[in-house]
Amino acid sequence: MFHLPINEFTTGDGIAGMKYIPDESVDLLHTDPPYNISCGTKLFKDYRQNGKVNPTILSFDFGEWDYNFNPVEFLNASIRVLHPTGSWIIWTSEQLYGVYRQWAIDAGMHFKQTLIFRRVNPLPQFRKIGYRQATELMCWIAKKPIGKNNPNFIFGKQEDMINVFDGAICGGKERTAHPTQKPLSICQKIIKTHCRPGGIVLDCFSGSGTIALAAYSTGRNFIAIEQEEKWNKVAEKRIREYQVVKEEKTDKFEQMKF
Repeated sequence: MFHLPINEFTTGDGIAGMKYIPDESVDLLHTDPPYNISCGTKLFKDYRQNGKVNPTILSFDFGEWDYNFNPVEFLNASIRVLHPTGSWIIWTSEQLYGVYRQWAIDAGMHFKQTLIFRRVNPLPQFRKIGYRQATELMCWIAKKPIGKNNPNFIFGKQEDMINVFDGAICGGKERTAHPTQKPLSICQKIIKTHCRPGGIVLDCFSGSGTIALAAYSTGRNFIAIEQEEKWNKVAEKRIREYQVVKEEKTDKFEQMKF
């Protein structure tokens, strides 16, 4: 019996919360921890065509939660709860990518591949001092070697099994106020590949609940832990809205049968 509720949102520390999850009960740990990319504010000189120099202040501060994050602590804690057939799929930055890879080696886990989310609509580079950032990284680490009969690796068609996932930055009705929200469609595809139907997906940095919603909408269960209550309220609202839409579609289908 689970101490943390399934298909509900728990407010608290994600690492501490894992203590209340039974051994080897999670099929997929899919999460989006801090990236450690915050660096306060920077003053730039923006050169205009008219020759005038205008100083521009840009903020690179995403909040205290994005400073000095150490992935090793939560990774070590998660080994116990992950099923032997399970995997970690972790969103990360270029700055922390090597930490995850080295941890997998040191802990005796199996670093499988790098998965890449390619934004089809990356933000423009107005200042033209670098490339437009069109990619985000995910580390795929398996607890044990992945075999053909692994229930938590559901291989699809060859054309679908490419490690690059194209998608747009969240917008429209899907967009929440969360600063690091990931696209629902990408998380759904990952979960359908890396978690058996009816299995359990753990997100210990759940934010506005995208991964939880992706699990729930694809017939999986979720355990979601987020330290800020305001984001759990947003996540709960998203689940309720999905349930309403699903019920409406079911009612229309039932009506069509008569």
